[in-house]
Amino acid sequence: MSIRPVALLAAVALLGGAALGACSSTKVATRTASTTAPRPAVVPSSGCRAPDTAKAGLTTSTVQSGGIARTYLLDVPVSYTGKKPIALVFGLHPLSVSYQFMPSQIGFDDMQKKYDFIGVAPSGLTVPAPFWDAAPSTPNYDLDFISTLLTHLEATLCINTVKVFSTGISNGAQLSSLLGCRLSTRITAIAPVEGEEYLTPCSGHPEPILAFHGTADKILPYAGGGLNATHIAQLYAWHGVTPPDMPEPLGIDQSMKLWAAHNGCNPTPTEVRVAFDVRKRTWTGCKAPTILYIVDGGGHGWPGKPVPAMEKIMGHDTTSIDATSLVFSFFFHPPHS
Repeated sequence: MSIRPVALLAAVALLGGAALGACSSTKVATRTASTTAPRPAVVPSSGCRAPDTAKAGLTTSTVQSGGIARTYLLDVPVSYTGKKPIALVFGLHPLSVSYQFMPSQIGFDDMQKKYDFIGVAPSGLTVPAPFWDAAPSTPNYDLDFISTLLTHLEATLCINTVKVFSTGISNGAQLSSLLGCRLSTRITAIAPVEGEEYLTPCSGHPEPILAFHGTADKILPYAGGGLNATHIAQLYAWHGVTPPDMPEPLGIDQSMKLWAAHNGCNPTPTEVRVAFDVRKRTWTGCKAPTILYIVDGGGHGWPGKPVPAMEKIMGHDTTSIDATSLVFSFFFHPPHS
């Protein structure tokens, strides 16, 4: 069954409402692109030498990017001292859903009890609805925004610059995918949920990726199409005028095949069933871990956090796995590849 774009947008907007009820030039530190020498465990940002002004809890702030004040929500744990470098985790919202929902959607509060990190939930532009331009166009103002925001956070907070991660769902997963391709010297690993894409040209070094996707997703079909990054950019960013040389959006199998090649993996993955409705596909021999969880019959949602009122529209939400726990374990205890 095909769903028209307007219906898709309405469905994603409803998902956001249900989620609310349910739950100047600056020199920056970058990670080495080498995959042969071991990376240091800690590389403090310049903010570790700055006065500590961060307050524990949630704070909304803005940063200038492209001449526009861009908004973000900062989630600082009570354990933060301003002197010990800790990880940074981006949580990127889906289309038409406010950034304010993301700390609870991803589970920042619960995960901060287990892992030492600052959560940040930035906002896409909000006209006509919150969205990310996650297509691989150049220039790309949202790619610039995340880079500028990361530079700002590293300068004002005590961040471990070799532990900077990005996750998100749907349109936020698409932007996480783009970050993995274009900012791999600064983004340590990505975990896109229901929106993984391989966005050529993917010019960075091998990037650890943990992806999740349902085979019955109507918003972003497993075989491709739907509200992919290019389609969203056509609707909101490009106003119908598509830049030249944009790649064709791919389905999940082909995208992950390209990610595996990008990460230097053996082409044939291993696959095990971890639950009656979930398969785990793992590529081996990689320079960076490359893993996909496939939810058989799964719809467009965050595994482990079902929204029962939305399942008729968005599809089945599995509770067989918990994406939040898997994502943070992948970030902080990456598997050998």
